[in-house]
Amino acid sequence: MAIARRILLLVMVLSLFTLVMSCQSKEPTTTVPSVAQSTGTDLTSIPLPNALTNGKPTLAEFGRGVCVACKEMKPILENLAVEYQDRLNVPNVSVDEYRDLTNYYRVTTIPTQICFDSSGKEVYRHVGFWPREEIITQLNKMGIK
Repeated sequence: MAIARRILLLVMVLSLFTLVMSCQSKEPTTTVPSVAQSTGTDLTSIPLPNALTNGKPTLAEFGRGVCVACKEMKPILENLAVEYQDRLNVPNVSVDEYRDLTNYYRVTTIPTQICFDSSGKEVYRHVGFWPREEIITQLNKMGIK
């Protein structure tokens, strides 16, 4: 019973810490920070600001190359980028390299996936590993078939 109480207390403290840290985020500016992400030929290398202004919906992932869940998401996102190439942007934003974007979108946990409509407005957010089937369900809800 004492162990269960300690675990519960730990969970409560961690939850409180997460809440406090998210409240201390900087207020977003009125414009999205301008950055030049990778210019490779990889379909997931499109810069987020470009993706949000090209008229297509966007599924952006904020992550880090060493994160286990981020590594698991990479092939899923790369396959979706190819499959939905003409209908969806799938940029990958490194939280280490693009801290301004990470702060602007208030990303506190990785990976975080954010869905934007074709006008660049956030319509859905998911944190953690996101199975392909669930992503496709969300894309269908957004009208992307």
